[in-house]
Order: sequence, then C-alpha cells, then structure tokens
Amino acid sequence: MTYLSLLISSTIVFLVCYSNAQQCEKNSTLARFDCYPEKDPSKEKCLARSCCWRLPIDIEKQTIDGVFVDVPFCYYPRDFPTYEVTSNEPTDFGQRIRILKSQRTYMPNDILDLTADIIYETEQRLRIRIYDSLQQRYEVPLKVPVVEKKADTTDYEVSISEKPFSILVTRKSTGAILLDTSVSPLIFADQFIKISTRLSTPLLYGFGEHQQPLLINVTSEWKRLTFYTRDFPTMQHVNLYGVHPFHINLEKTPSNPNNVHGQFFLNSNAMDIDLQPLPALTYTTIGGIIDLYILTGPTVQNVIEQYWDVIGKPMMPPFWSLGFHLCRWGYNKIENIIASLQRMKNAEFPLDVQWTDIDTMSSYLDFTYDDVNFHGFPQLVRALQAEGMHYVNIIDPGISSTETPGSYLPYDDGVKRGIFMKKFNSTELIKGKVWPGITAFPDFTNPDTVEWWTDIAAAYHDIIPFDGMWIDMNEPSSFVDGSIDGCTDNSLDNPPFVPHVHGDALSAKTLCPSAQHNLSSHYNLHSMYGYFEAQATNQALKTIRKKRPFVLSRSTFAGSGQFTAHWTGDNQATFDDMYFSIPAIINFNMFGITHVGADICGFLLDTTEELCTRWMQLGAFYPFMRNHNSLGERDQDPASFSWEAQQIMKQALLMRYSLIPFWYTLHHQAAMESRTIVQSLFAEYLDDENTFSIDQQFLVGRAILVSPNLLPESDVVHAYIPKDVWYEFPSGVQLNSVGQFVDLHAPITKLNVHVRGGFIIPMQIPGGNLVLGRGNPFTLLVAQSDSGTASGNLFWDDGDSIDSIETKTYNYMEFSLTNFNKLTINTLVSNYKESAMRLDLIKILGVNKFVTSVTVNGKIYSNYLYNIPDQILLIYALDLDMLTQSSQTIQWTTSTY
Repeated sequence: MTYLSLLISSTIVFLVCYSNAQQCEKNSTLARFDCYPEKDPSKEKCLARSCCWRLPIDIEKQTIDGVFVDVPFCYYPRDFPTYEVTSNEPTDFGQRIRILKSQRTYMPNDILDLTADIIYETEQRLRIRIYDSLQQRYEVPLKVPVVEKKADTTDYEVSISEKPFSILVTRKSTGAILLDTSVSPLIFADQFIKISTRLSTPLLYGFGEHQQPLLINVTSEWKRLTFYTRDFPTMQHVNLYGVHPFHINLEKTPSNPNNVHGQFFLNSNAMDIDLQPLPALTYTTIGGIIDLYILTGPTVQNVIEQYWDVIGKPMMPPFWSLGFHLCRWGYNKIENIIASLQRMKNAEFPLDVQWTDIDTMSSYLDFTYDDVNFHGFPQLVRALQAEGMHYVNIIDPGISSTETPGSYLPYDDGVKRGIFMKKFNSTELIKGKVWPGITAFPDFTNPDTVEWWTDIAAAYHDIIPFDGMWIDMNEPSSFVDGSIDGCTDNSLDNPPFVPHVHGDALSAKTLCPSAQHNLSSHYNLHSMYGYFEAQATNQALKTIRKKRPFVLSRSTFAGSGQFTAHWTGDNQATFDDMYFSIPAIINFNMFGITHVGADICGFLLDTTEELCTRWMQLGAFYPFMRNHNSLGERDQDPASFSWEAQQIMKQALLMRYSLIPFWYTLHHQAAMESRTIVQSLFAEYLDDENTFSIDQQFLVGRAILVSPNLLPESDVVHAYIPKDVWYEFPSGVQLNSVGQFVDLHAPITKLNVHVRGGFIIPMQIPGGNLVLGRGNPFTLLVAQSDSGTASGNLFWDDGDSIDSIETKTYNYMEFSLTNFNKLTINTLVSNYKESAMRLDLIKILGVNKFVTSVTVNGKIYSNYLYNIPDQILLIYALDLDMLTQSSQTIQWTTSTY
C-alpha cells in the first residue's frame, strides 16, 4: 500500500469514527433505543447495522436471571435512516400522509413507501394507521368502529414533523404528551416493525397477560414484555395465555397532575414491548401494520370506556355463574365426585356449579366421557340440575386423528367438512400432539367450523346436558414443537427476528407459524386462536341451549370479553400466587374481560389449610369464583378441611352469596355502561398518590373495599384506607382512621371488607344455590356519606335469557338517600314478573342521631331498632313488594341523644 493510499484510508476511517462519535455521544443513557434486541449482541453485529455501540458502566447489571433489565449496548444514532414526508393531504377522516425512505436498513424486505392515516375518530379517540402504500398487508380481523368523518372537536392536538417523519400528540388542555415518535427511528420491514414513543411519566398499568405487579414503574428500570399466547404455568417474565397490548399512562403536568390516557396497539403478531426510564416505550412486532389508538381519558374510567368502544363490551353472564364453582383434575372416578358433593352438602356449603376436567373423558377424547370410571355420569348431571345446580365440562381444541375410521364423529365429520388447519401451501392437515395423542386443530376462522362445532357439541349435549363449556389448551398448545412432521424452512417459520417468547421459537409447544387458517397464516393469527374459539363456542351454546352462554377460555385476545369469561391459568398453591391474582384480575377488568378469577387455593402443588382458607376468603370477591386443583394433589374442596376452617370458608361464601344482587347489577353495568367490576384504588382515587402502587387491596364496583391477608402466619393487614367515609362490613361500624395506612386486625377468621359511604348495596338472603335462593327476600345496605346521601341500583331478570335486556324483560330500580333521613325506591322498569322481589330489611349506617319514628310510604312503622353505639338503624320485617309502585319512600325522624 502506498503512503497516499494509506493516508486516504486512515482519513476515511477517522472521518467515519468521528461521524459516529458525533452521532452517538450526545445520546444520553436513558435515550438509548435498542438497535440489536436479539440475544448476544456484539460490537461487530451492531456496527454492521450502522448503529452505535457503547457498554454501560454498570455492565454487570445487564441481566438478572436472564431477564433484560438495563441499558442496551447497541443503539440507534440520531441520524439513522428513516422516513420523510412527501405529501400531507386533508381528508374527511383527518389526514393522509405519504412517507418515503430513500435508504434500506438492516432488516430484509424493508418497505420504503408508507402511508400514515391520522383518523380523528371521536373527541377523545385518535387512531393512527401506518401501512404499505403499494401492497395490502395482513390486518387484525377484529371488528372495530369505522369512522369516515373527522370529529368536530378533540381533546388532542396532532403535529407532524416532516424530516424525519414523526408524530406528536398532546392534550390540548395541559400540553401533556400522549404520543411522541420522534425519540427513535421508525422501522417498517416485512417482518420487523418498530415504533417508539415518549411516555408522559414512568408509571403505567396494563399490558397483559403477564404475572406482574399492577403498577409498571420504569423510573429506574428497563423492562421487556413479550406478547404471544403460550401454554405455561404462571410465572414472572414469561409471555402467558393472552395478548392485550393496552396500557394506561399517568400524566403529571403543573396545570393538572392527575390525568391519564391510554394506548391500544392493535396487532396480533408476536411482539415485544420495551419500556425504559426516559420514559419511553417501543413496540416491536413481526407482522401486520401499525394500528395505534390514543385514548385521552382523562380518568381511568373514561379510558376504559373509550377502549371498550373499540374492542367491544363484556358479555352479560348467566346469573348462576356468579355462584361458587368446584372442580378438580383427578376425580378419577364418579364415586369421588359424589363424595365431594355429599360432604359439601353435609357441611351446608352453597354450591352452584360442578365441573370436570380431562380425566372424565374416554381416552382424553373431546365430547366423550369414560363410561367405566364415570358410569352413570349423565344421570348425575341431570340430578344436579334438578336441584338447581349446573355443570360445565372441559373441551380442548386438539381433535384426535388416530381413532378407527367411522368411530369418532368429531374427526370424521371435521375432515369431511374441511374445517381443520392445514400445512403451508398444502391440503394436508397439520397435526400436533396433545392429550389423546396425534391431533388435528379446528380452524375457527372458517365459518363452516362454527357449524361443525355446534353440531358435535349438540350431539354430546344430548348425552350430557352441560350448561357451559370450558375451552382449555387454546393458545393453541401442543406437546411437540410445530407439528409431528416439523415445520418448513420458509420465513414464516424462520423469521429474521423472533420476539423474546418462552422457548425461543414461535413454534415452541404450538403449531408451525406457516400453518394455514381460512383468514390468514398461523403466523398472523396464533394469538387469536382462543378468541375465535370463544366466539364459536359462545354461538354454539346459544344455538344448543337457547339460553345465555357461559364460556371459560384460557387464551384471550383484545375483545374476548364479548364471548367468554377467563381464569388466570395454571397457578401454584403459594401465597405469592394468591397475591398475583389481584393485579391479574384488576388488569383483565381493564381489558374488558370482567368475569374473571383465579384457581382458588392453587392449581399446582398441595395447598395448606391456612392458604386455602385465606384464598377462599379472597376468592369470595373474585367476579368468577372457582376452586380447582391438579392431578395428584390433595382434595381442596372446602368440606375436605377441618371443621374450624370450614366455618371460616362458609362465612366467606355466605358473604359472597348475600351480595349477589350487587354483583349481578355490576355485570349489567359492565355490559351496558362499560364499567369495571373490580378495580384498583388508583382508578377511583386518582388524586391520591398513595394509591398508585396498591395491588394487595381492590374495590368491588366503587363501593366495597377488600383488604385480604396475603401473608402466612399473620394476623395483621397493613392496608390503605382512602380519605372517605368507610364502614366495616358486615358489622357497619364506621372507621375513624382514613386517608392513611393502618394495621387492620386480620386473624384467620376475619376478612377485612369495608363499605364506602355514599352507596346503597342491594343484598339477598342466600340459598343453597342461586336458583334456590332467587325468591328469597332482599336487603338494602345504606352507607351514608358525610352529607347524608347515598345511591345505588338493582338490575334483575330471569338470569338466563339471551335477549332480556333487548326486550326489556327485566326489573330495574334506583335507590337514593337524601337529607340523612329519606330513602326512596324508584322502580323504573318492572317487566319481569316471574320472581318475587320483596324487601325484608334495610340497614342504614352512620345515623348519628337518635331515631324516634319510622314511616313506610307515609305510614307509621314500628319494626325498627336503633343501635346507639354503632349508629346503625335497622328497619326489619318489611315484606315490601318493590314492584307494586313506581316510587316508595322510607323515612325516619331523629332527635339528639
């Protein structure tokens, strides 16, 4: 090499290094956006992507137990090639922007020509869609509102930066950032899409399904959450059964520090969401388009309403499903079910629903039962139903493909109708392996599959008249990776980037991504398998039973709550798992799946009497209450424990059953008014920073505060009591210490529950099950506010009709307390006449003056008691028909002591 060429070469190297130094040095550590999210980054791999490489000082903190927790080594320079605006045209819906990139980057099949639609859908909802300008791409087949005309006024303001292209969305009233994509370059390749945004604060809620605390706080941490449905026992740092890329972000601005907003990333492909302390987040998905909703709130309830307007409101469950459900895997024979039922009956536990797991099947075949070990099972189910109980059976999606031809109708008929998923570019079925052996998988995106599913379920219903269906293993799960024949070597099965899914491959313990559905590839639809199965099952049950359907699905997607209830999957019998059930249930309420619970007492591992007692107390305040455990574990039905434990559990159950009218009304409000059933204290007390991280307590509706004991061998709960009026439940004694953390006495015999002043709670005397108790008298619990007011409502129908709301075949009442002493019952709808609605007892809390007389509808009434020390008024033996008049009044006069 000559001196001149060496000089030129050295100069080029220097200029490149100097240029890189200019690009990289000014990026603060917090502003690093990961350019090499794959495993094992190196300087060579990083520089090959034209990105910056720098090790953080505290390199030893890069991972903890293999989990990404710190600063990326490889990050984008400030001038990384990205898109520029070439046109920005106004449209009826808002703006259509053409953006181009002149230079390809590191991912194959970079798409250089994109269109961004900015859709001003409503005053509080903005939708941003970024997609290939030239070729149609897969989009999530979720029915969402289609808005063609721009909202006249909005809470948000949109600004577009042209070079480089970025979008800034702010709240008009405060200037708070709702979206700011300028923080990192937009990447849009065929199988790698990445967009980042600044967050308003590091405090977020949502992003499921993961086992995690309620508050996601990235003030000083880097976090990665992966979204891809997966069958795996619940544990932290693992993508679990459902996909819900929705979050709520707290805003803090000088003018209003207590607003929130939400974002929903409508994408069903495998994805990572990275969070960093800037604060910022990055969506990285491997397919589809960018379809992002901004929801301006400004309250948590507002955001949820706006989100449910997009994905759909929760279904109204059948009344009986609000009771206590009992199940286990491992009854093994019918005598054990009968023995469990008998001891529950002998101990006088209320019980509404008996379930069975896969051990009742014949050779694990769907829509069969083992007539040897469970001989007489159809008769047992009918006998339970004659006593007012209900039965739910389990169904897995994998249909055995190895039975003798002509002997197993679900497979034979499915093949005939062509409803099973197929291999890539083939008419051959793709087959996995589940409980019965080698299995085919129904394609629930095929309309013909819904008819087939309905027909085979109906045939089994003729044998065993199940009342609901439990659809499990529908991530979908398989015991082999991909298929029994492996997968292809194409880009669907081997994409250039794989999000950080458990198992490190998209085919891990599921089907090949290249498998074909009617609508698209499994690569695109994997995480929606449970969604479409729940939709088909919901429709099948309506057709078969002609009643309100009950479906329980393990796998869920955004919008699944329209069709199904959910439980949190294969938890363990530990106090930690009991705690994690609370943030999970709060999150799923935000996700629009309000009928949700966890396996009470734990599914895996042997439970203990202490744990199961505490969990039954907590579970009495889950929307969906089921005790369920696994094969080989001890019995854990309540009647299997000591007499002392049984009495404690029974009290928890009776507390739940007494509140069923309140629960049922909450479900109606969820279905009709987009209100969560269980919510965090943060959601209701947004002005109180003490509530931001509380996830060991929760609210039922807005009126009941539950503070369970989640620690072993403990008789104290360190609880926060928001600044409000609170009364102990059921005693009615008012709390004196509010707006602070307090230590509540919590021996094993006590669950701390408090009722909030200002609310009226409808209750009912419990029966042996909900059907037997429907005609029992009602009670009103009136919890006065400081101003002597309270309100509440009651929805009541037959509990089973599909169309009772549409036909107004129901009763609806509103209750109001005014001026400390006047209770009014307004019956606004009274079209359901088949069940008596007699009010027997009214309990008024916080009556701080001596009661001298009571009148009912203007007539003197003498059946009352006034408790001076506790300031409680009881009006009893009313026998008041709440349907005979449109308005009825109960009033009392008081004097000083």
